[in-house]
Amino acid sequence: YMRKRENYQMLDPEIMLLNKVDEQLLQRGFLLPRVWTVNFLVAFKSKPLMILIGPREAEKEALVESYCQVITGGGSNQYQPMVGHPWWASQTADVAMFTQTQSRFNTLKLEMMIEEAGLPGNRDRFYIANIKRISPGELQEYFSETAFQLRHGELMRLPTSHFSNPIPFPPNLAIIGTMDTLTFPWSDADLLSQTTVIDCAPTKLPGYPLVGNASPHPLEEKRLIQFYIRDPQRAFRKLMLILRRIPSALFPLLQTQKILQKVVARNSSSMLLEGIIYLSNSWSQMGSGLFDENPQMNLQIAMDLAITQSLLLPYSEKIANTNNLRDKLQNILDNQYPLATNLLSQLAPA
Repeated sequence: YMRKRENYQMLDPEIMLLNKVDEQLLQRGFLLPRVWTVNFLVAFKSKPLMILIGPREAEKEALVESYCQVITGGGSNQYQPMVGHPWWASQTADVAMFTQTQSRFNTLKLEMMIEEAGLPGNRDRFYIANIKRISPGELQEYFSETAFQLRHGELMRLPTSHFSNPIPFPPNLAIIGTMDTLTFPWSDADLLSQTTVIDCAPTKLPGYPLVGNASPHPLEEKRLIQFYIRDPQRAFRKLMLILRRIPSALFPLLQTQKILQKVVARNSSSMLLEGIIYLSNSWSQMGSGLFDENPQMNLQIAMDLAITQSLLLPYSEKIANTNNLRDKLQNILDNQYPLATNLLSQLAPA
């Protein structure tokens, strides 16, 4: 059975994709914990927007670029790296004018990507916009305002650009930003309804920055687009099939939501659905656990990340200001979910 299981995993396109990303990272001189690369893939499958935060020296850019290289082939028009304001504008005398110019340039690139990704012949291909080192202003313009519009599935505006008719947002387009910050105090409900925020800590190895050219397999890319789940009902059906042998599998997520609901009734049910979507994407379409091949272990790691990213992070300010709420959450999550427990301890007053 074990041999059969190993072969099954080796043939799983999503496991193969993760292995290729790890290879790309190694070629760039990075050896990242597997949980990082898997979390990125699960987040990529779950929501159209993503932000990676961490200190300047963290491997945020390497992680995004390695994924883009593997998924799109890197050199094609499917991947557009863009530069955020702070780095670019600080090298010029007239910061305001150049910031505006850079915004126009980035918006133009985004508009072209939206148009191209939406063409019928391109629906089986991923398009990824990567805005590096964004400022809080760009976070608001490119992420919060876009997320607000994406709740309706359409765009009426982008920074420096207004459309006369709503434009549908292609499901095969992802917008990813990196931000040099240790904390993330911008957790509004609109932003987090469409955006996964991933915290990256530095773990760089002295390495060899040689980059191999990974050409994407068109079938793999097409499959990945078919595999991701963003609909709560589909997510729930998939989880019920996978977790039918694990009693009370979703209990920690439901319990966390129930505690939060008393304090933040308005959005907690939508955050719960996002947690369920994240959990369902933590298994491949072929049923392999992406974090761990053992279903219980895969559930535990995915549950820790789902609770941390979908339920705790959006309410971090309220949790930080309410001792009673923090204690209740600590009691149900303690010892079992290290990431969630770590976030709660960070939110405790010094």
